[in-house]
Amino acid sequence: MRTRSLYLLSGFLLCGTLLASAATTPNRANSDFQRQWGGYLTSSDFKADPDRPGVILPPANVRVGDLLWIRPLRLNADEYLILQKCVDANCSKAQVVRAWNANGYMGPYPVLTNTVSVQPGVSYMLWLQRVPTKGTGSFHLFTRDAPPLTFEPAGSPELFVVANLKAAREHGPAQIRTAETTRASFVVTFEGGSVVRMQARRAAPPQAVATS
Repeated sequence: MRTRSLYLLSGFLLCGTLLASAATTPNRANSDFQRQWGGYLTSSDFKADPDRPGVILPPANVRVGDLLWIRPLRLNADEYLILQKCVDANCSKAQVVRAWNANGYMGPYPVLTNTVSVQPGVSYMLWLQRVPTKGTGSFHLFTRDAPPLTFEPAGSPELFVVANLKAAREHGPAQIRTAETTRASFVVTFEGGSVVRMQARRAAPPQAVATS
């Protein structure tokens, strides 16, 4: 009887140890998504692309259903922030998902939320394009289908006369001056002084929401 009791006690202790270990072991799939924010795990693990200067990439482990939250804190009047997605494996074709100018979101497509939902089989890249412009005019529309890292605005013919798109294309994306994690967000400052803040967000598991 005593031997049976010892076996039962050992079994209970082992079970308790395994449960505690499972509770404290982080989910590898969420390894970059740690902080809690409004029912979401958040990640600031964005990267500057070493092969394409000026290009910012989302965290490597973003998956379908994750959200990209991008907030320009300051853009110059002749600068445009572009979020593009590659629509094929080698990124020979791309589409603009969202674009911003100094006044906010650009059209003509409606923006219903301040986040972008990650789609299956798609890679994303964020970059800033300066378009030297005489005067204070700014484009408010963009063309969705455009080659990778190419900004094709739309607007009045008068604006195209004063905007030097050829110089913009020759220069390419604006260079990154600094890129750092600040208060759970990835913050980028570009060469002209424009500042952009971003996060990736993932719905937190029920147990994480309950204990947050």
